[in-house]
Amino acid sequence: MASIQIEHISGGWIEIFKSAEMQSVVDSAGQKIASNAGDGFEYAQATNSRFTAGGFVVADSYQAKYLEATEKTLTKAVSR
Repeated sequence: MASIQIEHISGGWIEIFKSAEMQSVVDSAGQKIASNAGDGFEYAQATNSRFTAGGFVVADSYQAKYLEATEKTLTKAVSR
């Protein structure tokens, strides 16, 4: 029986996870979540991520923060 060896190359994974295509997927998902959450929520790309594409959806107004705290508006938007 032949022996199979798998070599893990960390740099290759980082290249994939930091690629423009991966950032595009993350941006699309983040923008959709922000849109589902409604007014006062916005998406922003992560700028200091060393190993992967990233982004954040945040409440950018008092009312949006209040709605997240009391009704979980943003939390619910993630699953839509």
